[in-house]
Amino acid sequence: MSDQPLVSVVIAVYNSGETGLAPALASLQAQTLSGVEVIIVDDGSTDETPVYLAALDFPGLRVQRLEANRGQAAALNAGIRLARGRYIARHDADDISAPERLERQAAFLDANPNVALLGSQVEWLDAVGRLVRRFDYPLTHEAIAAQLREKNSFAHGSVMFRREVAEAVGLYREPFRLAQDYDLWLRLCEHAQAANVPDVLYRMRFSPGMASLRRNTEQNAYAALARQLATERSEQGAESTDLEAAAQAIRERFARMPALARRRAEAANYAAWADRLTWWGGDAARQAWPVWALGMRRWPFTVALWKHAARRLLRRR
Repeated sequence: MSDQPLVSVVIAVYNSGETGLAPALASLQAQTLSGVEVIIVDDGSTDETPVYLAALDFPGLRVQRLEANRGQAAALNAGIRLARGRYIARHDADDISAPERLERQAAFLDANPNVALLGSQVEWLDAVGRLVRRFDYPLTHEAIAAQLREKNSFAHGSVMFRREVAEAVGLYREPFRLAQDYDLWLRLCEHAQAANVPDVLYRMRFSPGMASLRRNTEQNAYAALARQLATERSEQGAESTDLEAAAQAIRERFARMPALARRRAEAANYAAWADRLTWWGGDAARQAWPVWALGMRRWPFTVALWKHAARRLLRRR
């Protein structure tokens, strides 16, 4: 009988350490699906992460270290190339999978051979485990494909996909320093069906300082490039834009940004997110002030930050 795993979980880490990885690994060890392979790729960490990873010891764990930091897309591709499972499940450090997550997603893919990409509904939790917000993603391929034309339809860490289909479309494209998952989903959905299960199987750790808030403008630039390339493939049958050159232009634009301009851009991102969290209301609104405070530290003269504060204070009267 073969000992080949059905599912390989791939985690890319950079300076995560025990604090970042322990909750994720604990949730993976508690999975109801047996024989799961867990692959952790250390993307050139410079802190204590390599020492922590070297000390880990549990069945099915494999660790690979990249000597230099190459970005998440390269690290994930390295993990996928090591994987032996039929299905690849993504997971991010500090996030938590429900115990039944892998079993349910693998069973869905077994029962639906036309589906190559499968996610779930997702919750954001704060540092002490309180709910910040639930995210409901479309369930059917038609609804997913329609939404993908405008924005992502999956939480990256929640997905499971067929390894052979991902390999056929070229895996993650390494020029995408951000939004590499969005680009891959767009390409996968051109060749196979996608779905989301209706239940919450994945919980993400929300932090006011998370990169998706701080680097939101840069992430949006890469997402726009992914949509542009998808439109070219749809209308012309191939991409006419040079991906390497376009991605390099985005990297250089943000790398060359003067320090003051960078601080102002980050403050604007935080202001926009503080407004979004407030608009969501409920538990999410609790996080608006910490996000606002980070924006004030970056550039306190940002008009949008003061407008947010004024609106919040007026509501309290």
